[in-house]
Amino acid sequence: MNLKKTIIGSLVLSAVFSSNFSNAAEVEANVALATDYVFRGFSQTMEDPAISGGFDYAFDNGFSIGTWASNVDFGDDASTEIDLYAGYGFDLSGDTTLDLTYVYYVYPGETDSLNYSEFQASVSFSNNISLGLIYSPDYFGSDDSAIVLNADYSTALSDQFGLDLHVGYSDADSDDFFAAGEDSYIDYSAAITTSTAGVDLALTYYGTDLDDIDAADDRIVFSIGKSF
Repeated sequence: MNLKKTIIGSLVLSAVFSSNFSNAAEVEANVALATDYVFRGFSQTMEDPAISGGFDYAFDNGFSIGTWASNVDFGDDASTEIDLYAGYGFDLSGDTTLDLTYVYYVYPGETDSLNYSEFQASVSFSNNISLGLIYSPDYFGSDDSAIVLNADYSTALSDQFGLDLHVGYSDADSDDFFAAGEDSYIDYSAAITTSTAGVDLALTYYGTDLDDIDAADDRIVFSIGKSF
């Protein structure tokens, strides 16, 4: 796809252009194991375990680029998801920040027809509340556009434990996009998080308001991850 080549090329050019400022870049890598990979309330691995990892490059001027990958299983030939993204973040006022991000989701091989793009904007308040708006012109490689709204809240429960809450609303063009007669749905999650021995642990409950869809059933996922 031409769009895929354009985005990959743009990320490469961004990396080359920023190489002169490498001393000002903050580089981070991450890896995680989870009992399931859940994306907006839907299992991406048919409820099987997932291993994921990525790299992020954040520059002092507010720009960032990165990539992330995980195994997936949709019951077809898709086995890998690779996310390529570039963004820009800046302060609006006080503790309020705005982040603008472009993400391209790649499913290599014969399943590249699933590839799609998203334009994301999120506003964060006091580092623990964020509101997000996402637009995709070709959601999951379809001819349909979609809008996703997100609200997230994080707080410390104690010195050792944190709580992350999320609710999202997804709306696509087609009446049967998500399920028979369903062009929209709500997803939600609640996670208890902690860190010990240099790793991050999370126990997360996921749910949606969709009925009779196995991939969107309520579930609890345990994950362990580490950032470098």
